[in-house]
Amino acid sequence: MTAGPLDGIRVVDLTRIFSGPICGRVLADLGADVIKVEPPSGDLTRPVPPVDDDGIGPTFSHMNAGKRNICVDLKAEGAPELVAALADRADVLLENYRPGVMARYGLSYEELSARNQRLVFCSITGFGQTGPWSHRKAHAPMMHAEAGTIEMAARLRGAEPLQEIHQHGDLYAGFLSVSAVLAALYQREHTGAGQQLDIAMAETLIYANDQTGNDLSGYEGPREFDTWNYAIVHTADGQAVSLVGNPQRLLPRWVEALGGDPSGCPENPTHEEAVAILQELAAGYATHEDLTKVVEGLPLPAARIGSVSDLAATDWARDRGLIAEIRPGLPVPAKPFAMGDATVGVTPRTARLGEDTRAVLADDLGMDDEEIDKLIALGAVLAVD
Repeated sequence: MTAGPLDGIRVVDLTRIFSGPICGRVLADLGADVIKVEPPSGDLTRPVPPVDDDGIGPTFSHMNAGKRNICVDLKAEGAPELVAALADRADVLLENYRPGVMARYGLSYEELSARNQRLVFCSITGFGQTGPWSHRKAHAPMMHAEAGTIEMAARLRGAEPLQEIHQHGDLYAGFLSVSAVLAALYQREHTGAGQQLDIAMAETLIYANDQTGNDLSGYEGPREFDTWNYAIVHTADGQAVSLVGNPQRLLPRWVEALGGDPSGCPENPTHEEAVAILQELAAGYATHEDLTKVVEGLPLPAARIGSVSDLAATDWARDRGLIAEIRPGLPVPAKPFAMGDATVGVTPRTARLGEDTRAVLADDLGMDDEEIDKLIALGAVLAVD
């Protein structure tokens, strides 16, 4: 088996919840040795149910699979020095504290890079390291509210605002952080020096919004790729099917494709009229397979609306290795993509809190049992067998 593309890269991951942990997870899937530094209280996703007897559940595992785990209380005597020593030997450090917190512990970029000039120091916050909003609280639902995510969805749908289901603000920031880290590592190959990366959740939400350009230009006319208007209909067995394309513009074509008479279509139908006509035709098909088979050869895509579990149970998912069981009964997404000449994918392991503390301190920092036991007695670290 070939090595991962980041084999030999060491990452110190001080992040919590979603934005930083998913960045660390991707780097681990790419072959990096990621050491998660977790406080004694644990990451806030660790107790999210359901959890097994070791206190490990699917939410925490999705974000942190494949990482080694060391439990450190940064407030305790000697603890910041341990993290600094890990950073001395690292290529990348990830953190998503508010600006100034790392400096309070003597772990700022300036302090750590003075010791390790090659360190790539990735900071993820809501509004960035600089500017008048840098110290504001920032959680993904707040970012959705302030970065236009909720407002745009409500306006374009003509509906009341609703909060997002997914943590887009966190996840966009985390995934774009991966790109920033890889770019910085590549640049380091030419310059020999690391740098600080300043990732702002609000910026990543604006950047990743495909409708941003329209809003910023003041455009108020009809929009292409208006997926919020696409029709969802039901076949006779009750299965929901998505008909891809604006139903008002494509009504005659869809009607003809589904066996109706396009000459009877109203000239300028409302959205509701168009969907009602298509629903009546869709109800004439016993199953979604019958409907999708009819339009399969036409430029009118249709897809059954299914769940994550539905997709994971398909032959396609099995062939691609979509899901990996990293503990008995604990499946997680296996990899973000495949590579032709490198191994990419999850290491089938999720660590308990402090499971690797002794090994990291001994193997990575060269400490003996007496030194480690003293740190445990001081409360600087927690270790489990």
